Amino acid sequence: MLTMLTASLSSLGRSHSAARIISQSRAAAFSAVASGGDPIATPATASTPTPTPSPPTETTESRRIRALSLYRQILRAADTMPTRNRQNYIKRKTRSEYRKHMTLTDLDEIVFQLRLADTNLDTVLVQAEHLSRLFSDPEYQNYN
Repeated sequence: MLTMLTASLSSLGRSHSAARIISQSRAAAFSAVASGGDPIATPATASTPTPTPSPPTETTESRRIRALSLYRQILRAADTMPTRNRQNYIKRKTRSEYRKHMTLTDLDEIVFQLRLADTNLDTVLVQAEHLSRLFSDPEYQNYN
């Protein structure tokens, strides 16, 4: 299942944080098993030290540009959904979430929200592709 998710995310042609996370966690589990450790160990009990996060290198302006870019990409991706209801739901939800978090000042929360927006973009793209394929399938049409 992880392979299918990784493959579908990778096939979209853009950098996908979810695919990287899945690949990294899979590699960590395999290396833990190979070294005789527990593949489900938490970072506190894992045999390998966890990497320390690098200091933020983005400026406030670059985070703002990235947030606006993600906003526009999500709204454009909503148009690829096969039904008008799904398109409107994604647009409405995106606008309300961006308005709600517009006044954030905490750096960690901003970075978290940007990652969440990137993940949501990936999810919308994957769902749009899947649902478009499903709705165009003649077998699916026979069930209705």
